[in-house]
Amino acid sequence: MKSTFKIMIVGLLVLSMAPANLFAAGFGIYEQSAKASGLAGAWVARADDASANWYNPAALVWLEGSELQFGTNIINTGDSELTSSDPAFGLFQPTTFEQASNLATPIHLYYRHKFNNNVTFGIGVNNPFGLVTEWEDRPITFSAAKSELVTFVINPNVAFRLTEQWSLAVGVDYLTADLENFSREVPIDLDGNPLNGFEVIGFANLTGDGDEFGWNIATHYKSGPITFGISYRSDMTVGIDGNIAFSNFGPLSPLFRDSPGTADLALPETIAIGLGWQGTNWGFEVDAVETGWSVFDTLVVDIENNVPGFVDDIALAEDWDDSLAIRVGAARKLGPNQELRFGVNLEEGVVPEETLRPSIPDADRTAPSIGYGYMGNKWTVDAYAQTFIFDDVTSVGGEEGVIVADYDSSITLFGFTIGRKW
Repeated sequence: MKSTFKIMIVGLLVLSMAPANLFAAGFGIYEQSAKASGLAGAWVARADDASANWYNPAALVWLEGSELQFGTNIINTGDSELTSSDPAFGLFQPTTFEQASNLATPIHLYYRHKFNNNVTFGIGVNNPFGLVTEWEDRPITFSAAKSELVTFVINPNVAFRLTEQWSLAVGVDYLTADLENFSREVPIDLDGNPLNGFEVIGFANLTGDGDEFGWNIATHYKSGPITFGISYRSDMTVGIDGNIAFSNFGPLSPLFRDSPGTADLALPETIAIGLGWQGTNWGFEVDAVETGWSVFDTLVVDIENNVPGFVDDIALAEDWDDSLAIRVGAARKLGPNQELRFGVNLEEGVVPEETLRPSIPDADRTAPSIGYGYMGNKWTVDAYAQTFIFDDVTSVGGEEGVIVADYDSSITLFGFTIGRKW
C-alpha cells in the first residue's frame, strides 16, 4: 500500500497560500486604494487622501478636516493555466490545465481626523493578504484543489508635524487570518502497481484561524511641488490553530482521523520609499518597495493525531526570496475637479522554481494601470483598472507537490473608492 505523496501535503502547503492571480508578490495585496492603484501604487510620496493611512500615514498631517473612504477591488481569480508532461503525476504528454474562476473582492475603509495643526489621527481596515484559487482537474488536484485565505487588518495611526516640511507617524497593526478552505485530493495505490491506477482517492481539507499584532512607522517631507516619503511595516508570525478533515478514504478511513493542527504563517516586513513632484497640471512619482518574503523559509505543521506513514508532522523548506517593486505613476488634471492617472509596476516574483506549486505560480510581472478621479469639495470618486502580466515560468520537480510545468498567468483588476470630506 503506497500513497503517491504524504497525506499531510495539505498541511505543508498551508503557508504556501499564494493565488495564481497575484496582486503583489507572494500573497500580498498592495491595491488598497483606487486612487493609488490608478498610479500603479506609486503613492508613498503624494498620499493626499485618507488612504495615506496605509501607504504613508505621516502624510495625513498635511490634510485638513476629516474624511471617510470606502472601496473595493473586483477580481476574477481564474486567469492562470499550466502545461505539464510530468510522469510523476501520470502525465506522459503535454497537457494544459486551467484554473477555475472565483471572484475576490478585497475591501478598504479609512477615516482621518485633524485634531490641530500638529496632530492627525487615522485608522484603516483592509485585506493586505489573501487568496482564492481552485483547480478542478486531476492530477493537479493531487497537489492543490481549493485555497481560500482572508486577512483583515485594523491599523490606527497618529501623525505629528515635526517642522514646516517634515512629519512622522506611528501605528499598530492588528491582523486576523482566516483559512476558510485549503484542500487537496489524496491518491493512494493499494496494490503497489501504478499501472492499475489508484484504488482510493480521498479528500483532505485544512481550516483554521489566528491573529497577531505588528507595528508601522513613516515619515513624510513636503516642500513646494516636491514630496518625499518613507513607510515601514513590521513582519508578523501568525499562529494558525485549525483542524484537518478527511473524507472518502473508504476502508482506510480509520487511519485518517480528523485532527487538530497548528502552523505558523510568516508575513513579511515592507519598506517603501517614494519621491514625487506635483506641477500645475501634471504630477509624477516613483517608488521602490522592498518586501521581505525571505521570512518564509521553512514551513512547520504540527499534527496532533499522527499515524506514522500516513499522517505525519511536516518540516519543509520553502526558501522564498525578498521582492523589489519599482512603481511609477503620472497624473494629468482634466480640470479643477478631475484627474486622469497612469502607472506601471515592475515587480519581482518570490517563489523559486524548486518550490513552485499550482497554488503558488508566482513570477516576475509587469502591471500597467489607468485611473480616473473626481475630486469635489465634499465627495470624491476614484476608479482604476490594472492588468498584471506574469513572465512565463517553469517549475522544477523534486519537492513534494511540485509539478514540472510551464505556467502562464495574467489578471485584470478593477476597483473604486468613494470618499466624503467635511
